[in-house]
Amino acid sequence: MGFLIGILILSFNTKTFDFLTLTDPTGPAIATGSGISFLGLSVMTWSMIFVYMGGVGKSAMFPFHIWLPDAMEGPTPVSALIHAATMVVAGVYLVARMFPIYALSAPAALDVVAYVGAFSSLFAAVIACTQTDIKRVLAYSTMSQIGYMMLALGVSGYGGHEGLGFMASMFHLFTHAMFKALLFLGAGAIIHAVHSNFMTDMGGLRKHLPITHITFLVACLTIAGIPPFSGFFSKDEILAAAYSHNRFLFTVEYAVAGITAFYMFRLYFNIFWGEEREYHHTPHEAPAAMTIPLIILAVGAAVSGIIPFHKLVTSDGKAFESEIEWAIAIPSVLIGLAGIATAWVLYAKKTTIPDKLAATFKYTYKWAYNKFYIDEVYLFMTKKVIFRYISAPVAWFDRHIVDGTMNTVATVTQAVSFRIRGFQSGQLQKYAFVFISGAILLFVLLIYLWV
Repeated sequence: MGFLIGILILSFNTKTFDFLTLTDPTGPAIATGSGISFLGLSVMTWSMIFVYMGGVGKSAMFPFHIWLPDAMEGPTPVSALIHAATMVVAGVYLVARMFPIYALSAPAALDVVAYVGAFSSLFAAVIACTQTDIKRVLAYSTMSQIGYMMLALGVSGYGGHEGLGFMASMFHLFTHAMFKALLFLGAGAIIHAVHSNFMTDMGGLRKHLPITHITFLVACLTIAGIPPFSGFFSKDEILAAAYSHNRFLFTVEYAVAGITAFYMFRLYFNIFWGEEREYHHTPHEAPAAMTIPLIILAVGAAVSGIIPFHKLVTSDGKAFESEIEWAIAIPSVLIGLAGIATAWVLYAKKTTIPDKLAATFKYTYKWAYNKFYIDEVYLFMTKKVIFRYISAPVAWFDRHIVDGTMNTVATVTQAVSFRIRGFQSGQLQKYAFVFISGAILLFVLLIYLWV
C-alpha cells in the first residue's frame, strides 16, 4: 500500500510514469514537487519514502522481513534463485533504478534507506548467530547482505566518486547472487544427505561430502569478505562509501562484517566439523545434477570480484574510479578473521563453551533466538487486535445487520406474497369478485368526490 501511495504521489506531481522522464537529471520531473512541503518534508521526499516501503517489503528489510525465513520452507533451488539471486533483491534494484530522484530531489529519503539498511543488516546478523535451521541462518544472512546493499545506496551521492556507493551496491548484488545461491544449493545437498535442516543433527560431514564441503567453504570465505574471493572486493567498496559519508553507519557495518564471518563459520564448523554424529545411513555426496552447479557457482563466487564492475556501472556516461582502500580493507579482513577464529574455538570441536555463554547471556540469547519476538508482535497485532477488535465486529455486523436485513426483507416479502397469492389463483370467480369489488370501490370514491 505504501508503494502504491508513493507511485500515486510521484505520478500526480510529475504527470508521468515513464522511467526515462522521471530519472532524467536535466528534466523537469526531478525538480517537480521539491518545493512543495508537507510535515517538514518535500512531496518528492514523501513519495520516495513511500516507494521505498515497497522495496523494504520486497527485500525483507526490517520491519517487513518476517516472510523471508518462513519462505525457506520451499525447495533449495527456489531459495537459491528467488530468495538469494533475483526476486528478493528487487527492492535494491528499485531504489537503484529511481536513484536520480532519491539523490537529486529527495536526499532525506536516502537517509531513511541508509539507516533502515544498516539496522536490518545488524539485526539479521545477530539473529543468525542463534538459529539452528541452516536455511533460516541463510535467510537472515540474505536479509543482512541486502541491508549492506541498501546502506550503500543510502550513503551514495550522484555522479563521479560521490556515486561510489551506488556502484558498490550493484557490485555486491552481483557477487551476492553467486555466493548466496551457492550456499543455498550447498544446504540442499547437505539436507539431501542427512534428511534434516538442523545443524544439531549434523557434524563431521566433510569426509562424506567432499565436493559440497569445499564449495560451501568457498561461499563462507566469500561472504566473510576474505581475499581474494569476490565478497572482499564488493564489501570493501561499500565500506569505503560508508566511511566517506557516515562514520557511524561505517562502524555498524564493520561490526556486521565480524558477526557475518562468525555466524557463517558457526554454520560451517557445525556441519562439516564439530561432533561426529551417528547417522541412520551413511551420508553420501549428491549426484552430478546437484554438485556440478555447486562447482560452477564456487568458481563464480571466487573470481567474480576481479571483474571490472566499476566500468560496467557508469555515472553520467563515465566509469567509476575504483581501487581497494587498504586502510579500510585490512581492518575489515582482520575483523572477519577474528569472527572465523571465534567460531573455530567454539564449534570446530565439541566443547561446552557455547552452552556456558548462552547460559551467561541467557536473556540476550533467548531474545535473539526468538528473533526478538517480532513475529509474536505481528501475531498479537493480527489475532488479538485486528481479528478480535476489527474483524470480529465487522463479521458480526455483516452476519447480523447486513444478512439480517436481507433475511428480514425476504421474510416480509414471502409473508406478503403468501397472503396475496389468492389474487393469482386462476379461479375465474375470484377474478370476477376482485374486479367487481374494485369497480364498486371506484364508483363509491367518484360519488364521494362529486358530492
